[in-house]
Amino acid sequence: MANNRIGLAVLLPLLLLAGCGQAPTTMTKPSPATSPGEDAGGYGDYGGYGSYYGAGKITFVDDVATNVAVGDEISGLTFTDINGNETALADYIGEKSVVLVITRGNTNPICPYCTTQTSRLISNYQEFADRNAEVMVVYPIEHGGDKDRLDVFLDASRKLLDDPGQAVPFPILLDVELKAVDQLGIRKDLSKPATYILNPEGKVRFAYVGAAIDDRPSIDAILKQLDTDAETATTGDP
Repeated sequence: MANNRIGLAVLLPLLLLAGCGQAPTTMTKPSPATSPGEDAGGYGDYGGYGSYYGAGKITFVDDVATNVAVGDEISGLTFTDINGNETALADYIGEKSVVLVITRGNTNPICPYCTTQTSRLISNYQEFADRNAEVMVVYPIEHGGDKDRLDVFLDASRKLLDDPGQAVPFPILLDVELKAVDQLGIRKDLSKPATYILNPEGKVRFAYVGAAIDDRPSIDAILKQLDTDAETATTGDP
């Protein structure tokens, strides 16, 4: 009997420990997205196009050159403004150069590279104005009902500014049903990030489509291209 009491005395604490103890908690990276646009906690790979996982400090590319051929018919593209009115790119061509930036669009979650790019365009807008250039940012959406997501996107972009209340100084346009995206051949859940520069005559001077979600020209790269175009126009060199 004494041996039984000793056995129970030893066994009972062990049973309590086993019942109350918990395995260590480990943080694991969520599995990649299983379909385009589906993202597990913001870490999906978007169909192999890139990942938001561990974005950290976002930087873009300073040394860039045109990497796609785009005809001057790009000036015939049309978009929709925030009030639902059709807006033609041609309406902005004439006295100024146009910097047309196409974001990835209404992705879920919001693309941090797109909000960062947009916030930097806002905060550096005067640099473009000083070069007689207008910036246009396009937000692709698959359906007209998705247009309200633009407000969420712009709020996220403004939060990256020193002054979140700063107004957006350039046109923000919708590409409803990805019509312009498809005309340009850049669809990739929803769009590949793309930047185009047209001179005041509507000629394409620069066209860059990213090979990944972080592959975009930096502000300095775009300004440098505008400066080069200005020098070309002055000297007459091709």
